[in-house]
Amino acid sequence: MKRKLMAVILAAGLAVSMAGCSGGAPAPQGSSDSAEGETVEDTAEMGEESGGGVETDIVVSDKEIQAAAENSKDWEKEFSEEYDISGDEEFTWGYIDMGFEDTFTTKIRNTFVKYCKQNFPNVKVLEADGEMDANIQLQLAENFIAQGVDCIILDPTDADGCVGIVDTCMAEGVPLVAVNAVIHSDHLEKEVGFVGSSNYEAGEIQGQWLIDNVDDSETVNLCYQRGTEGYDHTTQRYNGLFDTLDDAKYNYELKADLIGDYMRDIAMTNAEDWVTSFGNEIQVVACANDEMAMGSLQAYQAADLAKEIKFLGIDANQDCLQEVKNGNVACTVFQNAMGQAKWTAVSAYDACINGSKETASFSIPFEKVDQSNVDDYLD
Repeated sequence: MKRKLMAVILAAGLAVSMAGCSGGAPAPQGSSDSAEGETVEDTAEMGEESGGGVETDIVVSDKEIQAAAENSKDWEKEFSEEYDISGDEEFTWGYIDMGFEDTFTTKIRNTFVKYCKQNFPNVKVLEADGEMDANIQLQLAENFIAQGVDCIILDPTDADGCVGIVDTCMAEGVPLVAVNAVIHSDHLEKEVGFVGSSNYEAGEIQGQWLIDNVDDSETVNLCYQRGTEGYDHTTQRYNGLFDTLDDAKYNYELKADLIGDYMRDIAMTNAEDWVTSFGNEIQVVACANDEMAMGSLQAYQAADLAKEIKFLGIDANQDCLQEVKNGNVACTVFQNAMGQAKWTAVSAYDACINGSKETASFSIPFEKVDQSNVDDYLD
């Protein structure tokens, strides 16, 4: 059934040059004393700090927004045909980020804020730092509910740990939209909206790139940088890659599999250990995000062993994209911050207009990026 939503919105498509990463090590559980009452009104321009968090690689240019109008994907055209938005109701939304220190989630949040400024001038967005802690995110949700927000947008830190936020919002009658990461709740994509990408698909794309580009007539020695344990996207990206290789009977040996926590410095330390352990035996270093791919690259460059290795990442951060162009990183996978931000705004508005019984959800595709198309994604 076609819904009529009411707001002011531009019929823009998605920019193909957005970038980001997902990661950041979680804070210890229970370290929630500093979170109470911390919200920041939407007063800062994109690229500035929001609420005191450290932010990197987050600027969204007007050129990107303009380019979006000229580069609509088929899947977005289909969404746009269904959601026709016009009107002037006023709402306040509370946005709870996974963590302000996380590059990709900050990219989504700041893109969301800028998109709302340009397209939903009748919406005020309050921002809060979840500090990579599900307990803090729950406290922030309770604070937003007490402030009387019309909808909560949550980038969940933990798929299981954030179930309580779903229960709290439903008990209080406050619509909830999850962005970027899932929550293990039966209400997701029903009463609770979800806007994100299939992390399994991201791993599949990495695996297929290897199958298509790295000859396995002799065993391919591979090392893997895994994301933070306990995160759904960590498991899905890993499974997508190795299921794809195994299903194709690709001839590889996993020489090492270490947790990099989505952090460049940890991944660099892991890769330095591999340099010591394996020398020049490794042909592929696959990573669950670009930050870890960059840390791995730097470790192998320092040892003068990087030229013969295929480094794989996920997120299409600008610095990683430049290394793809330079021939130092073989492949990354574009995760569309602009798409997630835009359709999260649409889902939140849908929840405000239509109530929380059938909140809209949107699946945003991942895209392969290598030297053949990297210029399409570089700013």
